[in-house]
Amino acid sequence: MKKKALSILSLCIALFAAFALVGCGGSASGGGGSTAKSESKEKTPVAKKTDFIWFKVEMPEGVGVSDSAGKNADRAQLTFPENENTTVDRFIPVWQEKMTAEESFAEQAERHTGTFQWEDGDPVEYNGRTWLTGTCKDNGGTYTYLFTDVDTGSVYIMIRNVDLHKKEAETLLNSIEFPDDMKKAVDEAREVEISSIELK
Repeated sequence: MKKKALSILSLCIALFAAFALVGCGGSASGGGGSTAKSESKEKTPVAKKTDFIWFKVEMPEGVGVSDSAGKNADRAQLTFPENENTTVDRFIPVWQEKMTAEESFAEQAERHTGTFQWEDGDPVEYNGRTWLTGTCKDNGGTYTYLFTDVDTGSVYIMIRNVDLHKKEAETLLNSIEFPDDMKKAVDEAREVEISSIELK
Protein backbone atom coordinates (compact mmCIF):
# COMPACT_ATOMS: atom_id res chain seq x y z
CA MET A 1 0.00 0.00 0.00
CA LYS A 2 2.87 2.32 0.90
CA LYS A 3 4.53 1.60 -2.46
CA LYS A 4 1.33 2.48 -4.29
CA ALA A 5 0.96 5.74 -2.36
CA LEU A 6 4.60 6.64 -3.01
CA SER A 7 4.27 5.96 -6.76
CA ILE A 8 1.16 8.17 -6.95
CA LEU A 9 3.01 10.90 -5.03
CA SER A 10 5.99 10.63 -7.41
CA LEU A 11 3.68 10.90 -10.42
CA CYS A 12 2.04 14.03 -8.97
CA ILE A 13 5.45 15.65 -8.34
CA ALA A 14 6.58 14.84 -11.91
CA LEU A 15 3.41 16.32 -13.41
CA PHE A 16 3.73 19.45 -11.26
CA ALA A 17 7.35 19.90 -12.39
CA ALA A 18 6.36 19.52 -16.06
CA PHE A 19 3.60 22.14 -15.72
CA ALA A 20 5.98 24.52 -13.92
CA LEU A 21 8.58 24.14 -16.69
CA VAL A 22 6.06 24.91 -19.44
CA GLY A 23 4.63 27.84 -17.45
CA CYS A 24 8.09 29.44 -17.23
CA GLY A 25 8.64 29.32 -20.99
CA GLY A 26 10.55 26.02 -21.02
CA SER A 27 10.45 23.68 -24.00
CA ALA A 28 8.85 20.61 -22.46
CA SER A 29 6.16 20.65 -25.13
CA GLY A 30 8.47 21.88 -27.91
CA GLY A 31 6.46 25.10 -28.39
CA GLY A 32 7.69 27.44 -25.66
CA GLY A 33 9.51 29.77 -28.07
CA SER A 34 6.60 30.21 -30.50
CA THR A 35 4.53 32.16 -28.00
CA ALA A 36 7.16 34.87 -27.70
CA LYS A 37 7.48 35.11 -31.49
CA SER A 38 3.75 35.53 -32.07
CA GLU A 39 3.57 38.19 -29.36
CA SER A 40 6.39 40.19 -30.96
CA LYS A 41 4.66 40.00 -34.36
CA GLU A 42 1.47 41.42 -32.88
CA LYS A 43 3.40 44.36 -31.41
CA THR A 44 4.97 45.35 -34.73
CA PRO A 45 3.74 48.90 -35.48
CA VAL A 46 1.62 49.34 -38.61
CA ALA A 47 2.59 52.24 -40.89
CA LYS A 48 0.13 55.12 -40.69
CA LYS A 49 -1.49 55.92 -44.02
CA THR A 50 -3.47 58.96 -45.04
CA ASP A 51 -6.82 57.93 -46.50
CA PHE A 52 -7.70 59.88 -49.64
CA ILE A 53 -10.74 57.55 -50.00
CA TRP A 54 -9.80 56.19 -53.44
CA PHE A 55 -6.23 55.49 -52.35
CA LYS A 56 -4.27 55.27 -49.10
CA VAL A 57 -0.60 56.16 -48.78
CA GLU A 58 2.09 56.76 -46.21
CA MET A 59 3.08 60.44 -46.32
CA PRO A 60 6.84 60.90 -45.90
CA GLU A 61 8.18 63.97 -44.13
CA GLY A 62 8.06 67.03 -46.36
CA VAL A 63 5.41 65.66 -48.73
CA GLY A 64 2.29 67.81 -48.91
CA VAL A 65 -1.01 67.96 -50.76
CA SER A 66 -2.07 70.31 -53.54
CA ASP A 67 -5.60 71.14 -54.64
CA SER A 68 -4.38 72.84 -57.83
CA ALA A 69 -6.28 70.30 -59.96
CA GLY A 70 -9.51 70.69 -57.96
CA LYS A 71 -10.61 70.94 -54.36
CA ASN A 72 -12.06 67.43 -54.02
CA ALA A 73 -10.19 64.28 -52.97
CA ASP A 74 -10.45 62.54 -56.36
CA ARG A 75 -8.03 65.21 -57.66
CA ALA A 76 -5.48 65.09 -54.83
CA GLN A 77 -1.91 65.69 -55.95
CA LEU A 78 1.02 65.07 -53.61
CA THR A 79 3.87 67.59 -53.65
CA PHE A 80 7.53 66.90 -52.94
CA PRO A 81 9.77 69.18 -50.89
CA GLU A 82 11.01 72.03 -53.07
CA ASN A 83 14.70 72.41 -53.87
CA GLU A 84 16.86 74.94 -55.67
CA ASN A 85 16.58 73.16 -59.04
CA THR A 86 12.83 73.09 -59.43
CA THR A 87 9.48 74.68 -58.73
CA VAL A 88 6.91 72.20 -57.39
CA ASP A 89 7.32 68.56 -58.38
CA ARG A 90 4.27 66.36 -57.99
CA PHE A 91 3.12 62.79 -57.52
CA ILE A 92 -0.19 62.61 -59.41
CA PRO A 93 -2.41 59.49 -59.34
CA VAL A 94 -5.13 59.23 -62.01
CA TRP A 95 -7.86 56.57 -62.26
CA GLN A 96 -8.72 55.43 -65.79
CA GLU A 97 -12.09 53.72 -65.44
CA LYS A 98 -12.31 52.30 -68.98
CA MET A 99 -8.66 51.54 -69.78
CA THR A 100 -6.38 48.70 -68.81
CA ALA A 101 -2.84 49.56 -67.75
CA GLU A 102 -1.58 48.58 -71.22
CA GLU A 103 -4.16 50.77 -72.97
CA SER A 104 -3.39 53.73 -70.72
CA PHE A 105 0.33 53.22 -71.28
CA ALA A 106 -0.19 53.17 -75.07
CA GLU A 107 -2.29 56.36 -74.92
CA GLN A 108 0.34 58.28 -72.95
CA ALA A 109 3.15 56.97 -75.17
CA GLU A 110 1.30 58.14 -78.29
CA ARG A 111 0.50 61.51 -76.74
CA HIS A 112 4.11 62.19 -75.73
CA THR A 113 6.06 60.59 -78.59
CA GLY A 114 8.13 63.01 -80.66
CA THR A 115 8.01 66.39 -78.99
CA PHE A 116 8.45 65.06 -75.46
CA GLN A 117 11.02 62.28 -76.13
CA TRP A 118 8.96 59.39 -74.77
CA GLU A 119 10.90 56.27 -73.73
CA ASP A 120 9.43 52.91 -72.73
CA GLY A 121 10.84 51.54 -69.48
CA ASP A 122 10.98 48.12 -67.85
CA PRO A 123 8.13 46.98 -65.60
CA VAL A 124 8.76 47.53 -61.88
CA GLU A 125 7.19 46.18 -58.68
CA TYR A 126 6.03 48.20 -55.71
CA ASN A 127 3.90 46.97 -52.82
CA GLY A 128 3.09 43.69 -54.58
CA ARG A 129 1.96 45.38 -57.80
CA THR A 130 3.54 45.33 -61.22
CA TRP A 131 3.72 48.73 -62.91
CA LEU A 132 4.43 49.46 -66.58
CA THR A 133 6.74 52.46 -66.92
CA GLY A 134 7.62 55.19 -69.37
CA THR A 135 9.35 58.57 -69.24
CA CYS A 136 9.29 61.79 -71.21
CA LYS A 137 11.20 65.08 -71.01
CA ASP A 138 10.45 68.74 -71.52
CA ASN A 139 11.72 72.04 -70.16
CA GLY A 140 10.40 71.16 -66.70
CA GLY A 141 12.50 68.02 -66.44
CA THR A 142 11.76 64.29 -66.63
CA TYR A 143 8.27 62.91 -66.09
CA THR A 144 8.00 59.28 -65.02
CA TYR A 145 4.72 57.42 -65.62
CA LEU A 146 3.70 54.18 -63.90
CA PHE A 147 0.61 52.15 -64.88
CA THR A 148 -1.14 49.31 -63.03
CA ASP A 149 -4.47 47.50 -63.27
CA VAL A 150 -7.09 47.84 -60.51
CA ASP A 151 -10.49 46.21 -60.06
CA THR A 152 -12.15 48.58 -62.54
CA GLY A 153 -9.79 49.96 -65.15
CA SER A 154 -6.33 51.12 -64.17
CA VAL A 155 -4.36 53.78 -62.33
CA TYR A 156 -1.41 55.72 -63.65
CA ILE A 157 0.89 57.83 -61.54
CA MET A 158 2.92 60.69 -62.96
CA ILE A 159 5.99 61.75 -60.99
CA ARG A 160 7.93 64.83 -62.01
CA ASN A 161 11.72 64.67 -61.54
CA VAL A 162 11.61 61.44 -59.54
CA ASP A 163 15.41 61.31 -59.21
CA LEU A 164 15.33 64.47 -57.08
CA HIS A 165 12.80 62.90 -54.71
CA LYS A 166 13.69 59.22 -54.91
CA LYS A 167 13.36 58.43 -51.19
CA GLU A 168 9.93 60.07 -50.86
CA ALA A 169 8.69 58.65 -54.18
CA GLU A 170 9.65 55.11 -53.24
CA THR A 171 7.95 55.43 -49.85
CA LEU A 172 4.77 56.55 -51.61
CA LEU A 173 4.93 53.76 -54.22
CA ASN A 174 5.74 51.08 -51.64
CA SER A 175 2.80 52.07 -49.45
CA ILE A 176 0.05 53.04 -51.90
CA GLU A 177 -3.04 50.85 -51.87
CA PHE A 178 -6.38 50.97 -53.66
CA PRO A 179 -9.88 49.88 -52.55
CA ASP A 180 -11.71 46.81 -53.81
CA ASP A 181 -14.46 48.94 -55.36
CA MET A 182 -12.74 51.77 -57.22
CA LYS A 183 -15.86 53.31 -58.76
CA LYS A 184 -17.62 53.63 -55.42
CA ALA A 185 -14.49 55.03 -53.76
CA VAL A 186 -13.80 57.62 -56.46
CA ASP A 187 -17.45 58.71 -56.45
CA GLU A 188 -17.21 59.21 -52.70
CA ALA A 189 -13.89 61.10 -53.05
CA ARG A 190 -15.59 63.55 -55.42
CA GLU A 191 -17.85 64.60 -52.55
CA VAL A 192 -15.06 65.18 -50.02
CA GLU A 193 -12.86 68.28 -49.96
CA ILE A 194 -9.12 67.71 -49.70
CA SER A 195 -8.93 70.28 -46.89
CA SER A 196 -11.06 68.01 -44.66
CA ILE A 197 -8.67 65.03 -44.97
CA GLU A 198 -6.44 64.43 -41.96
CA LEU A 199 -2.84 64.01 -43.04
CA LYS A 200 -0.91 61.34 -41.14
